[in-house]
Amino acid sequence: MTQNIVFIQNDIPPLRPGSYALTATQTIPNQQPGTFKATSELVVQGERFSFKSDEIQSVFPPNLAIGEFDGVFPHVVLNRRTLPWERLLNDTDLSFDRAPWLAVLLFDDANAPVPQKLTVNALLPTGTLPPKTLSYGAATLLPLGYGESLDDTCMVIDIPRLMFNQVAPAEPDLQYLAHIREVDSSQGVDSKVSIQQYAVVIGNRIPAHNTVSHAFLVSLENMGDYLPPADGTQSTHMPSDTNAVRLITFCSWTFTANAKDRALQTLLENLNTPPAGQPRITTLQMPIVGAAPTPARVTQALAEQAAGQLSSNGANVLAQNALQMGYVPFNHHLRHGGQTFSWYRGPLAPYAVPSALKVPISDPDAANRYNPQTGLFDVSYGMAWQLGQMLALQNGGMANDLYRWKRSVTHQQVIAAEQALLEQMLPDQPLLESFLGPRAEAISTDPPPLPASVTNWFGSLAALQGVPFNYLVPDERLLPAESIRFFHLDLNWIDALIDGAFSIGRTTTGDDTVESLHSPMVRMRAKAALRARRPNLTTAIDRPDGPITGFVMRSQAITGWPNLRVKAFSDTAAKNEIKSLGVATLSKDVLFCLFGHAVEAVYLRVPPEALHLGVEGAGGTYTTTLRRLDGDDAGQEYGTDSDKLPVRGDGQTFQVADAATAIKTILVTKYNVAFPKGFSSAEFAVEMTKGVVEVEYRQSLTAGMALK
Repeated sequence: MTQNIVFIQNDIPPLRPGSYALTATQTIPNQQPGTFKATSELVVQGERFSFKSDEIQSVFPPNLAIGEFDGVFPHVVLNRRTLPWERLLNDTDLSFDRAPWLAVLLFDDANAPVPQKLTVNALLPTGTLPPKTLSYGAATLLPLGYGESLDDTCMVIDIPRLMFNQVAPAEPDLQYLAHIREVDSSQGVDSKVSIQQYAVVIGNRIPAHNTVSHAFLVSLENMGDYLPPADGTQSTHMPSDTNAVRLITFCSWTFTANAKDRALQTLLENLNTPPAGQPRITTLQMPIVGAAPTPARVTQALAEQAAGQLSSNGANVLAQNALQMGYVPFNHHLRHGGQTFSWYRGPLAPYAVPSALKVPISDPDAANRYNPQTGLFDVSYGMAWQLGQMLALQNGGMANDLYRWKRSVTHQQVIAAEQALLEQMLPDQPLLESFLGPRAEAISTDPPPLPASVTNWFGSLAALQGVPFNYLVPDERLLPAESIRFFHLDLNWIDALIDGAFSIGRTTTGDDTVESLHSPMVRMRAKAALRARRPNLTTAIDRPDGPITGFVMRSQAITGWPNLRVKAFSDTAAKNEIKSLGVATLSKDVLFCLFGHAVEAVYLRVPPEALHLGVEGAGGTYTTTLRRLDGDDAGQEYGTDSDKLPVRGDGQTFQVADAATAIKTILVTKYNVAFPKGFSSAEFAVEMTKGVVEVEYRQSLTAGMALK
């Protein structure tokens, strides 16, 4: 499998945050005065004291993760690609204008600062900044920008001076500790574009083994002069009586590097691990106690039921069989006051369900199925029909467009009936030919097309967008923690859902007759829109009428690595790729995928924007495996390690700029690599990137499940 990713050095915004005066001058010859000026103030705003919640896409290692994170540099992925370069690291030395103002600092548990929620005033010596504490100062913060106030809140950390010198990067290091990644999103969650760009800010420190580590994304705006030199000694610009450094922090998280199993690969490989003594379940079905009934025993129990001789053991067999078919029993309060229980199954069935539902349906009761031998209802399609109607009514704009379309179709059909009656009563009579002739031609055309708003909404509905999760997975036991469940999409359920939505505005028996002519067309358009609704799907679905399958996954892997990449195949050899119809994150730990074919193999892999940088080695001796930088095999390993990378005395904090120089030297001298534009953060990221995690699942929805 290929992985499309491009590393880019940076994206310097044309204007950094601040106030700008725009002056327009117009000169008119032979006039007195002949020059006229107009000045207007322009304000460019940018985050400074806090971030919007959607600015941070993910962090690595994930918050609270426990696993093999030795040798990795923690990082933050930002959704806005210009963010790390929107402010200056050092406004007195513009040779560092391409260095980011954001940095990731890493602390061991024993030395980690505690975040405090304070105001901007607490960053100023004239405010409430403690004595002998260094912060950004009035020269950096004042005058405040447009919309900023001394009372604005921010999260800050106070770092003891010696600890700051130990963990903070040197000023030359920072130019290598942020870059942009351009990635192909067609295998990720649904988005409006097929190519996305993210900014990545990387730490300069690796975690200690077997202890909790604390990472912080901090602001170093105009703090370049106070950063330590490469060896971690104190900057000569820092006041000698400084006790601590106060920095704004935008996010913080903790993780533990050890040999336990909460890293991504282990999480994915352990999905569907059953409790001791229980069978592995890979489709959406309720777990049962004991062995599953055999087909022969189910057939026997059905025969006993038909003969009115069903034993308690036979009833248990049929109940277990229903659970394995994906059904869930629910209490059912009948409308006349009685109580019973009924079976319900959502659209995600554990097997292929034949098309059998006849539409249009007059009401939800007409879609329910009743078993007179057991006295029980299957309310699956009735619930789908009523849900579709409620969702359509909830969307007022689409509902009005659909109602107006129905009115125009009905009007056209009424005119057609009138015309037919006139022609029957006045055969071969040229009565009012100038009026009736054009009218007859007008009604002979096709009905007006469905509005685009209706077609698009029904396509999203067919993809189950907006359907409450409890209709898809009605019981938590169907999708326990750390599981992946494969399914066939029950198109009968989808038909009932669409027909319920299409029913709004249906008031008479005559409407059923009128709409029966158009209901098949609406369902066809909805399913066609389903297969073409993903903006980031760059190629067409090759089977517009084929089965639809998919999987739903619940795991901490989704929480820690949002936007996992998904690739599916219709064969176990993974040769024939299936295009995804939809990939959506339904909650922080639930991923939902649809495919236009029967799934036989699925690959899950780390998203390219979350690929981590790191080193190999231990005990202060670290190297990185070198990679090619251009050509068709760009990114492939040379098969050799770099020389020892320079590290400070603590054995954890890297001298990044010196490491970049060492890597460049080897590439030039040993592999004749030329750098006409220099060795930037993009090349550094390629050389420090570690391998991609990828886990394969083998799935046959007709013959069972085998995991690889």
